[in-house]
Formats: sequence, structure tokens, C-alpha cells
Amino acid sequence: MVYSAILGRAYLRKYKPETVCYCRSAGEDRLLDIYRPAGDSSHARPGLVWFHGGAWKMGNRKAIERIAAEQLARGYVLVSVSYSLSDVAQWPVQCHEAKAAVRYLRANADQLGLDPQRMIAAGMSAGAHMACMLGVSAQHTHLNGQLGDHLEQSNQVQGVLALYPPTDFLSVPEDFDGLLDYYAQDSPITELLGESIATAPEKSDLASPLKLLNGDCPPVFLLHGDADPIVPIEQSEIMYDALLASGADAQFMRLPGYTHGDYRFNRDQPASAISAFLNKLAQPAP
Repeated sequence: MVYSAILGRAYLRKYKPETVCYCRSAGEDRLLDIYRPAGDSSHARPGLVWFHGGAWKMGNRKAIERIAAEQLARGYVLVSVSYSLSDVAQWPVQCHEAKAAVRYLRANADQLGLDPQRMIAAGMSAGAHMACMLGVSAQHTHLNGQLGDHLEQSNQVQGVLALYPPTDFLSVPEDFDGLLDYYAQDSPITELLGESIATAPEKSDLASPLKLLNGDCPPVFLLHGDADPIVPIEQSEIMYDALLASGADAQFMRLPGYTHGDYRFNRDQPASAISAFLNKLAQPAP
């Protein structure tokens, strides 16, 4: 995971982001970095809204996958969002912040050079979970929150790119033979929710994208390695099946031998598939 983030930072050295505060939350400014593509800026561009990984307890908005950064060369504005880590605030504050970020971007789209109708949420691991939440819960009053100055704006995104997302915490078996015990008192999920999913199923469902899927979801592309020891690939499989059953436009790429944070998501077939998905969503509405 660290290596793939380094690849992204190296690519972004030639770009200087604009950093803005999109809301106040948990007593602090929540910031986002806006990277703009080179060339003509006279027309509105699609936006790739990136959420970093780190188990909701570490990481920052500078951790961007290279394949996401490369979309700058394809005409996207890249926006990387900071959100409260779990030692600062617990769910659903992180979801409220993500939605406030989308509303801020939509309200200021003209000044930022963004097309408000072409905003794609993206992320890896915990960030992919955040992106999926934006895709499935645009009408969920409790998750929308009241953060920021632009509550009149829609928080709907027009697409979701999710690399190995957790999608339904309670579906992970207690005997999952991986590196993470989802039910433990010191697990990242417990720290995010403030209580173990074993004793707080309602909290778990409120933070599980699959449980919130309601048939009104934009196109989604899920990528997952079948050797992932942290987020089992079944998390993407069940989400994909649920998306198809709901009538959503969904794609799923299963990658044999890929692990969590695998740098190979940024190259070859996965990179080509990601770019094709984003290129399609970048086209202006007819």
C-alpha cells in the first residue's frame, strides 16, 4: 500500500494543488486538494473525488494511487479529500464529511472548473468504502448530515471506482483466516463505529454500503485481488451481485494473486480497465 502511494506522489510532483477548506468538523478545518490538468481550462471538466485508505485510522489526502493521479492527463480534475480519522470522530461523521465535500465541489463548480454532473467518487480500501457509501446513500437523511455551507446542493455522484472495498462488515465470518479480526475490540471497524459489530449490528449496517443499496446507484467499478488478507474478495463479490440485482450498471474485476494495496492495480490490465471506465464517465451528457 505504501509503495503504490509513493508511485502516486511521484507522478503528482509536477502538479501544484490548490488546498481549500470544505467544512468545519470535530473542531477542525477539513481540507481538500484540487489538482488541475494542464491545458485549456475554459470548459468544465469531470472530477475524480479521491478518498485515501488507511483503515479509517491513518493516512492522509496525499496518499493517492498512481492510476487515479494519471487521470489528470486524461482531462479529469483530481480532488483528494481529508476526513476525520477514527481517533478523532466516529461514524457517521466521516460520511457526513464526504457528502459535505461533494456539496462544496458542486456549489463551487464554476470557480473550480468542474462539471457538477460528472463527479466520480474513488478510493482504495477504507477510501473505497467511502466512495461506495457516496454511491448508495445520496437520499439517506441520517448519513447526509448538516456539515458545510451548501446543504441545498446534491451529494449525488455520477460514478464509483472502488479498489478492494469493505461493503458489509457483518458478512465477514468470525473465523476469517486473514490479518484482521473484524469482531475484535481493537479492530479498525470497532474503532470506527465505537462498538464491536458483534454487539452493534445496527451500527454495522449503517456503515455497510451493501445494506444501504436501494436501486438508485450510479455506475460502479469494483476491483479486488483474490489473495487479499485484509478485505476478503467476497466483499466485492457480494456487492457486485447486489448491484446487478438492483439494476445498477456494475463491473467487477477479480485479480488472481493480487493482495491488499498491490501496486499492480496501477498498471497493465487493471489500469487500462480503470481508465476505460473513467473515460466513459467523463463524456458529457448528451
